[in-house]
Amino acid sequence: MSESASTPLLAGLRVIELATMVFAPSACVILAEFGAEIIKVEEPRAGDLNRGYHKLPGMPVSELAYTFEVDNRNKKSVALDLKTAAGHTALLELIRGADVFVTNLRPQVLERLRLDYDALQSLNSRLIYAHASGYGEQGAEREKPGYDTICYWSRSGIEAHVFPYEGWLSQFPFGAGDHPSGMTLFAAIMTALYRRQQSGAGCKVSSSLLANGTWANATMLQAQLARAQFQDKRPRDNAWTFTTIHYRSRDDRLLKMGIVNIDKDWRPFCQAMELTELITDPRFLTQPDRLAHMQELIAIVSERFLTREMAWWQARLAEYDIPHALMANYPEAADDPQKAAIEAIVPMLHPQLGQIRTISSPFQLSDYEKVPAKPAPGLGQHTREVLTEIGLDKDTIEAIVNAATTD
Repeated sequence: MSESASTPLLAGLRVIELATMVFAPSACVILAEFGAEIIKVEEPRAGDLNRGYHKLPGMPVSELAYTFEVDNRNKKSVALDLKTAAGHTALLELIRGADVFVTNLRPQVLERLRLDYDALQSLNSRLIYAHASGYGEQGAEREKPGYDTICYWSRSGIEAHVFPYEGWLSQFPFGAGDHPSGMTLFAAIMTALYRRQQSGAGCKVSSSLLANGTWANATMLQAQLARAQFQDKRPRDNAWTFTTIHYRSRDDRLLKMGIVNIDKDWRPFCQAMELTELITDPRFLTQPDRLAHMQELIAIVSERFLTREMAWWQARLAEYDIPHALMANYPEAADDPQKAAIEAIVPMLHPQLGQIRTISSPFQLSDYEKVPAKPAPGLGQHTREVLTEIGLDKDTIEAIVNAATTD
């Protein structure tokens, strides 16, 4: 890292986050990783709803609020009761000196609190105002509540596409649609900051779970928009292709291949599987032949996989350069050495749990290192510190703190 890059890339950038759950906070944690100061404003008594979501029925059991931790590292927490004049005024003072304001409150709530874009632009003309929502800012559903489970997965068509015949055992993993959506919001904020660098003026950016789910499923939705004819779903043993389904090994592990260039990989695949007789089998000579006899091919390959343990198959497929992946369980997914190599999982010192690991954002800059991961803050942990920095007097700060801790 060069001397000029020893200072974090976004050092000096102040971001006010008034948001709960995952979508908007995940965008801010990426900003924090590159050095931005994130001041998270929370409701005083309960804070961000995500502080307690690790306790939902069926979630992995832990004393650590892990659902909150991953999206709120390296932030400062300020507890403000926005229903009080002092709390609301303190928030406006924070925004007055900020570069970015990020929120996921619904439009009516923002207008009622006088925190809509027009109100804050008059307060701070250089402010980047970033709004995250379930359904977007226009249309009949703009005020509807929404989470990734419904806006991203269900409304996009993704869930219907992959829904199995027997139904779900459980829903998509917590936040799995929020995090890619948060990356979009992060990109929007950085685009707006670039625009401000050119023009000197702030602006508003927005993104929604509905738009992100639509983008994630763009290929299949474009097929619909182009009036393509969709094929019927088929059970696994009669799938359209053998190249992307799951196979079970002798030691009862599942593997999935991802063969795209079948003309190139057919011979190496047969060699890897020790099924070289298939190369000259009239049923499988060409891709049209294989499609015509796909059910037979799937049965042959499935039977073959059952003859060896998974480790053997992984080594064999790797030797012949066949794209594949083990269906990892969570211990394997967390301890994947390749993830450590690319710093997708990084160390973090936690005040209660000691040395643990956490998930980093999914990109790197060649000349800038990310800020080391620090634990998420306690509710209101930095209230006095931050309010002192913006010039509030001690009596006002203590009144705000006391109001935040009194029912």
